[in-house]
Amino acid sequence: MPFSVQTAVRRICSVLVLMCLSTHAVIADVVVTRLANGGVILSDGQSTSVMIDGMVTTPFSIYAGLPEADREQFFKAVGPFLGIDLALVSHQHHQHNQPDTACAFLRNSPDTVFASSSQVIDLVREKCREYVTTSKNVQIIDPQYDQPVTLHAGDATVTVFLLSHGHGRNSTIKNFGHLVEIGGMKVLHVGGADMDPADFARAGVDKMNIDVALVPFLFYQPGPGPAILGSYLNAPHQIAEQIPPDEMPEVKAYMQVEYPQVLILENALEQVRFTAPAPPVQ
Repeated sequence: MPFSVQTAVRRICSVLVLMCLSTHAVIADVVVTRLANGGVILSDGQSTSVMIDGMVTTPFSIYAGLPEADREQFFKAVGPFLGIDLALVSHQHHQHNQPDTACAFLRNSPDTVFASSSQVIDLVREKCREYVTTSKNVQIIDPQYDQPVTLHAGDATVTVFLLSHGHGRNSTIKNFGHLVEIGGMKVLHVGGADMDPADFARAGVDKMNIDVALVPFLFYQPGPGPAILGSYLNAPHQIAEQIPPDEMPEVKAYMQVEYPQVLILENALEQVRFTAPAPPVQ
């Protein structure tokens, strides 16, 4: 069979395309975008985005909201807020979910599935009853310690499970942990979890093989938190979050000495990308 230069070039190009496709398939990336307080967007950088505790735009108590320019993008569901497949909320406290904000976003992002506890959904329904009661994308979930809930969005799988919010009056507040498998990695968001090692053990967090842990800053302070970090949240990558703006300089100085390997995303919409080791090409 004749073997022309043109044939050789075509074959080389075909091999290069296949190599690029193979490389593209095995690269594992997760992009974490910081929002307000403990809010984040988790993306594979390609087709899937999951937002957790992101329905917060207004400062509350000592915690930050979003800057004005970022709020405008949020309410229009554009920029980094475009194409959110799944929006999740850990618990009902206002620094983790603001019902009027949730209503405004969901109306402008009609394809976003919104899933949380009945406590959270009930508060949102007070602000936009018609939307919540008629939309097929609003889902009440009720995971138990022995029965987590699994959600799927695009290429992401999310395991939603109970983590205690504390004792006394906080014991009645349902708080969800979210284990998000996206971009070939496992990212854990604990919401407003109580610093109770027994509760983390009951939830089975030590068996989750976490790649990225999003951890409230209080866990890094002296007390019960460091023991939980060592036994349950000792992921290769950690981000300290839920840091009040007025305390940021002091917290950064402390973390640089005590936990220099832990990342802090200081500003809204600041991003970090994590890459997992690529599996061998089959």
